[in-house]
Amino acid sequence: MTHKRKILLCGGGTGGHYYPLMAIKEKLESFSKFDFCYVGAKKGIESKKIHEQNIPFKLLRIKGFQRGISFKSFIRNFTMIMNVAVGCIKTLWFFKKEKPQMVISTGGYSSFIPLIVARFLRIPYLMHEQNSFPGIVTRIFSRKAKIIFLGFENASKFLKKSNILFTGNPVLLKNSKKIQLKLNEGLKTLMIFGGSQGSLIINKTIAKLISEELIKNFNIIWIVGEKNYEKYESFNRDNINVIGYCNSMSQVYEISNLAITRAGAMTVSELIKFKLPSILIPLKYSAENHQFFNAQFLKSNGCSDLIEEKELDHSLILEKINKICFNEEIEKKMISNYNSIERPNSLLIISKFIEENYAS
Repeated sequence: MTHKRKILLCGGGTGGHYYPLMAIKEKLESFSKFDFCYVGAKKGIESKKIHEQNIPFKLLRIKGFQRGISFKSFIRNFTMIMNVAVGCIKTLWFFKKEKPQMVISTGGYSSFIPLIVARFLRIPYLMHEQNSFPGIVTRIFSRKAKIIFLGFENASKFLKKSNILFTGNPVLLKNSKKIQLKLNEGLKTLMIFGGSQGSLIINKTIAKLISEELIKNFNIIWIVGEKNYEKYESFNRDNINVIGYCNSMSQVYEISNLAITRAGAMTVSELIKFKLPSILIPLKYSAENHQFFNAQFLKSNGCSDLIEEKELDHSLILEKINKICFNEEIEKKMISNYNSIERPNSLLIISKFIEENYAS
């Protein structure tokens, strides 16, 4: 019987870090040469999802660093330091128990402690960075990483002293059951998506456009976030489809003509995959403003328009929607511009690299 190498997985806090990691795990499982364990955060998205993976795991009491200057931020950061110290001890015992031979990290605050322990124990680690501007965890641990897989090639300029490989972001949209939508075949379709939690400012702006009947000649697929569904459920009518959470994103991408959305790394990668023109509204307080850099990448390639939160109002977004959707030349140009963006088979490149270098 062939001995399997054990990989410790870390990366989470948000879906943008967690889902690419699980996509890599799923691909590596097809080689049947690896076993897995996981370390994450009790408050991260992984706390609700990791049980489905049927692997040993450890969840730690840790949160991201508070960047604001206030007494409340000071207390939270002091508590965080205490939790890091306790978390390091717990993670060290978990490493000793599971005996991983390598670590794969996709970043996020929940990967900080396991990477500290991996470096202390001299266990090799690999990293995947999803964003155009590398996160703080990637920047801290990049030089000692065996390799950093990049979701966006332009991130390389921030990691000049690291071993890097451009792979793109793993996009793993399951072919789930199709949802029933009310669509008028004679109208173009807008997809409005504020991330998995929904966006207060985007939802408020779209609600104003619909309430004042300023946006009428479109099909609308509006994913408001589960916690916001009751607030906006009454907007469901005719060709307006209000959805709390969508498990059928492939279907939505395929039938949409324009996306109005945040600029998380995975959302941007999905837009690239489906060659969908977009108006991107980066989250103002994203870590290191990484969503702005992601949005700027698509805008500079002529595939997207960009509105910063401080500029967002219903008249500006309506102007941009009409400019793209009612000018066939602009819409076609945005779609064709995607052809200049390289779209590597991310999971194949990553899994083959790991299989060839670490399977034995």
